[in-house]
Amino acid sequence: MKKTTEKQIISLIKERPKESHKGDFGRIMIVAGSKGMAGAAILCGKAALKSGAGLVEYYAPEEIFPILQTAVPEATCKSRGTLPATDRYDAVALGPGLGGSGENCSLMVNLLDSYKGPLVIDADGINTIVSENLFDELIHSEADIVVTPHPGEAKRLLGIDIITKREETVLEIAKTFDVTAVLKGAGTLIALPEGKVFLNDTGNPGMATGGAGDVLTGIIAALMGQRLPAADAAAAGVYIHGLAGDMAAAEIGMTGMTAMDICDFTAKAFKYVLGK
Repeated sequence: MKKTTEKQIISLIKERPKESHKGDFGRIMIVAGSKGMAGAAILCGKAALKSGAGLVEYYAPEEIFPILQTAVPEATCKSRGTLPATDRYDAVALGPGLGGSGENCSLMVNLLDSYKGPLVIDADGINTIVSENLFDELIHSEADIVVTPHPGEAKRLLGIDIITKREETVLEIAKTFDVTAVLKGAGTLIALPEGKVFLNDTGNPGMATGGAGDVLTGIIAALMGQRLPAADAAAAGVYIHGLAGDMAAAEIGMTGMTAMDICDFTAKAFKYVLGK
């Protein structure tokens, strides 16, 4: 196991060329949100924008459109139903606040079967894979997939009751499902299917708050949309996410830190990494 270093992350995050437009930095589709859980989608979308995504488009129920478009005016919304042409998107984030329904199962099957680009799966995306037995679809998907489970979701993915060794657990997820796996928690781990494991040491206990994972999903999706390979996007995303949390803790303390604070400090974390 190797530790992710600041030098490694700095080498991955590049300055924007002077001659740039929004299309150069990724069109991100965020399949997230449901009645009562619009906040997860908001955090994911705002984090993607704070991480440099050129365009963010929600694929969500119409009933939460007013919430999303008020909270994230930079994003657009498309009604969740028939899956749109996914080749329009440079990356997809799936799961935050998605809810659990038969409609989502069909959506996920279609997405896993048809999408061949970068895909981040978190939260209810992972839960739906488990509850609807979509393991084969996950394994055989041609998408470049990052899964970001917390320990409870990791146990459900593997069908185990206890995590005894975090390194073995994250590696088993990566190898079993042929994905880049991120096991969240103190000392977040990133594992690749070929057997490499990386330890991240940014972050602090103040980040143990609802919605922090949704922010991470948005960061990773934005980086993948900016053409970083899955492994690099996961490593950089986890590092930046933790660094944003550390910056928030330094300014406002850990006790009252919220996921939105982490989101808001994400732009400052990128500024630091770029040396600005």
